[in-house]
Amino acid sequence: MAGFADLHLHTTHSDGIRSTEELVRLAASLGLSTIAISDHDNIAAFAEAEPVARELGLTLIPAVELSITWNGADIHVLAYSFDPDDPAMRAKLERCRRTRSSRGEMMVERLRDIGIPIEIDRVREICGEGALGRPHIARCLVEIGASASIEDAFDRYLSEGKQAWVEKERLDLEEAISLVRAAGGLTSLAHPTLYADTEKLLETIIPLGLDGIEVHHPDVDAIARDRYLEIVREKGLIATGGSDDHGFEGADTIGSVMVPVETIRPISDRWTHRNR
Repeated sequence: MAGFADLHLHTTHSDGIRSTEELVRLAASLGLSTIAISDHDNIAAFAEAEPVARELGLTLIPAVELSITWNGADIHVLAYSFDPDDPAMRAKLERCRRTRSSRGEMMVERLRDIGIPIEIDRVREICGEGALGRPHIARCLVEIGASASIEDAFDRYLSEGKQAWVEKERLDLEEAISLVRAAGGLTSLAHPTLYADTEKLLETIIPLGLDGIEVHHPDVDAIARDRYLEIVREKGLIATGGSDDHGFEGADTIGSVMVPVETIRPISDRWTHRNR
């Protein structure tokens, strides 16, 4: 099995700025042969991407990025090759999207309460068909001149402990793993270097049925990558990878991480066998 994969991509269905078709065509133009659109709590891009991927000869794997709580911390788990029509999965994702949008609206209200003239209608326009969230609010804050950059908006207003912060509802760790497994899918811990105690987290999540670790990611340096590859080999896991592209310029841009398809073969085979 030849070619390269990117299994961590976002569209306007969550907090990316590219449309589904635009992203799929860009992936093909960059020489990728397998992709997974892993929007936050949303699999709507999969159905949109299927005909475009088929036209371009790309292998498209269903995916989603789930927000999960563990020891009071927010961690992300990527789910792959599940049944996109699984009723329990779809119902849970719909609930997550509703709570995500409600949280975004509450954050806008908090910003208005402290005198920032941000308009919810404009944030919704920026959001488009996605679930209203912090990146859309941040872009609006930059647009109205309340922040110098998206990073500044997060640092000043939208991060935990800041004036507009609102806690979000997350899935329980064990619940999320079980949900994906029941839908026939596989899971991988996203961007593992971004957590306070990844080693302890892995000690907890691997026995629950975690299938992989996102070893290849812009935020995973060479030293960390070698350590996670060692864990992958020891535990018989899958070394997944992707750019975490949202459409913005920077290190986490599509094409910056290209994982050999052979590396993620258990994921692609799971989906191929499901569709025979």
